[in-house]
Amino acid sequence: MDNNNYGSHRPRKRVSRKTLRRRQLTALFIIALIVLLFVILVANACSKNSKSGDGSKKAAATTTVTKITTTTDPAITTTTTTTTTPADPVNKSDFKLDKQSVYISVGETDTPMVQAYPDGTTEADERWSSGDKSIATVDEYGHITGMKPGVCYITLRSAADPDQEVMIKVTVRGDDTTNGTLTPQSNTAEAPAPPVHDDTEGLTYIDGILVANKSYSLPADFDPGLETICYTQFQALTSAAAKENLNIWLGSGYRSYHDQEIIYANYVKEDGKELADTYSARPGYSEHQTGLVIDVNTIDDAFGATPEAAWLAEHAHEYGFIIRYPYGKEAYTGYKYEPWHIRYVGSEVATKMYKNNQCLEEYLKIKSEYKE
Repeated sequence: MDNNNYGSHRPRKRVSRKTLRRRQLTALFIIALIVLLFVILVANACSKNSKSGDGSKKAAATTTVTKITTTTDPAITTTTTTTTTPADPVNKSDFKLDKQSVYISVGETDTPMVQAYPDGTTEADERWSSGDKSIATVDEYGHITGMKPGVCYITLRSAADPDQEVMIKVTVRGDDTTNGTLTPQSNTAEAPAPPVHDDTEGLTYIDGILVANKSYSLPADFDPGLETICYTQFQALTSAAAKENLNIWLGSGYRSYHDQEIIYANYVKEDGKELADTYSARPGYSEHQTGLVIDVNTIDDAFGATPEAAWLAEHAHEYGFIIRYPYGKEAYTGYKYEPWHIRYVGSEVATKMYKNNQCLEEYLKIKSEYKE
């Protein structure tokens, strides 16, 4: 018997070109799938870096109006005045109305009809407010009544989603108005100081400026709506930007105490209180409740890299606005940089702050810190 083991080394199996090609395609498919999953993860992570707002915890209202007076510089000298007609408010929400403008006489009533609601919003979620109740009032059903000649703005907001809001321009006919024409001040004229609410307890004014930050709160029932002068000057600002082919619009305006409660609670639930406090104000501490704040365009960090943001930083003061939370001033303001958040203070104060590269806390020599 032959005991030699001739089968100890088995011959290698040849792989056909077809099999090799199939394996290569499988490997490429697996690599592509891994890359796609990586891109999705990165996109989801980036989507959380664009939060904004003012938000907060309920504070006890004080019983007096506080006024502090310090020395200020001489008034700004101006030379010319231009007259512009503000455009109707731009509806950037999912509300659909049968009209964006209302023309009524004193004592007359008109009601814009809601034709479509944002997702998750019903008729029960309608929240109506007037920017100037002395000119026109509005009830919970949207019935607008003229009180005296003038122009103001009515806001419809969703209680289910406070970011969904639409503004209606209301013109009450009289000798003071002509087809809804207003006279905002141009960048060569002084924009007036905002109104002072002397009859409201619990507000803090310093040098005539209403203060709302982490150190100074607003009463829960303070409900001025978007101030008319703020919106009028914003229209002048957007008109000037449009002449340079720039598109600036109202992204968010007035928010009530209750609106801010919802917004802040959502951010705390998502990111925790400590992080939320860096970009959202607690209810009662929000500048949006002053009626003097507008968030322009998209509330997103990417806005800071746009030509509109650059123009706004250079020209907002000419129309009475400041960039409320400037870059590099986080230690003073208590909030992250928000290039979209502008606050109306009048051109005199705004120009001083612009020239001295100051935020509001630096200008007024105050702090912005919660007491906890």
